[in-house]
Amino acid sequence: MRTGIRIAALAGMSSLLLISACSTPYFKNDYVDNSPTSGKLKVFYDEGLKLHVENQAYTFEAQYPRAKVETYAVTENEAVDAFYKDSCKAIVISRPLNEKEVKAFESKQMHPAFSKVAYTGLAFITNRQTGLNKLSYESMLEGLTGTFMISDSLKQKHPLYFIFDHPNSAVIHYVQDSILKEKKLSGNSRALNNSMEVIRYVAQHPYAVGIIDFAWLSDVDDSLYKAFEPQIDFVAVSAKGSTQFSKPSQSSFKTGEYPFTRTLYVYRRTDDFSLAKGFETFVAGPKGQMTFLKQGLLPYQQQERSIQVNMEPMGGK
Repeated sequence: MRTGIRIAALAGMSSLLLISACSTPYFKNDYVDNSPTSGKLKVFYDEGLKLHVENQAYTFEAQYPRAKVETYAVTENEAVDAFYKDSCKAIVISRPLNEKEVKAFESKQMHPAFSKVAYTGLAFITNRQTGLNKLSYESMLEGLTGTFMISDSLKQKHPLYFIFDHPNSAVIHYVQDSILKEKKLSGNSRALNNSMEVIRYVAQHPYAVGIIDFAWLSDVDDSLYKAFEPQIDFVAVSAKGSTQFSKPSQSSFKTGEYPFTRTLYVYRRTDDFSLAKGFETFVAGPKGQMTFLKQGLLPYQQQERSIQVNMEPMGGK
C-alpha cells in the first residue's frame, strides 16, 4: 500500500516538473540573439545628438514593437571606447573613426560597418541682450585664445567668453583640432557638464557665447527651442579669411556655406541579420531621413522631387 502511495506521489511530482518545464519560457540573450526587427540593442551616442538619437529610437520601436533600443548619452570618445570593448553594438557620432581607432579595430580583426545619415554642425549661441549678430573666424580665434572685447549700447566694453558643453565633448575636440589647432584655449573659456547647462547659462548671462551641437536646437517646433528662443539666438559665423557669414541650418549645410558642418555616422559591429543592422538601415532609410528633416537637420539622403510642367495653353481653344 505504501509502495503504491509512493509511486503515485512520484508520478505526481514528475507531472508537476513536466508541467513546470513546459511552462518555463525559453531564455536567450536578446542582445545577441536578435533580428533586424526584434530583440534588444544598446546604442551609445554623443550627448550633443540626444534629441535626434532618442527620437530615432522611439520611432524605430513604434515601427517594430518587438525591438527595444536602449540609448546612452556619453562623450564621443566614450561611445567609441564602448563600441571597441563590445559594450554596445552600435554608436552614433558626428565624425568618422580616426586612423588610430581604425587600426585598433583591425587589430581585433574587426571592420565596423557604417552609414552616413545626416548633417549637423557647431552652433554658436548667445544671449539676445548681448547684441552679437555675427562673429568672424578671426574674432572667434581671438576670443578663444585670448580676449575679444564687445561694446554694449552705452559703448562700454566687455570681454566675450566661450562656454562648452563638456571638457571631453565632440564640440571641444572639434574646436581644438580644427580651429585652434596647436593653440591653447584662453582662461576666459570654460566647460560645463552638458549642452542643456550651456543653453541655460547663455540664457542668463550676456557676453557668453555657448558652443554646442546644432542638433540640440534644430527643431523649431520642439518645446525646448520654444522655451529658450526669446532669450538666445544663433550667431552667424564666417570661415577663415571669408567675409560671408551664415548660421547653421538645413539650407547652409546643403549649400556648404556653413563653415562648421559635420556629418552624422551610425556605426555597427555585428552581422547583417542583426538588430544593429536593422536600426542602421532604418535611420539611413526613408523614414529615418524624414525624421531628421522634420527635426531640422539635413538628411544625408535627400529625395529628389520630380516636377512636370504642362506647357499647353490654358483655356482650351
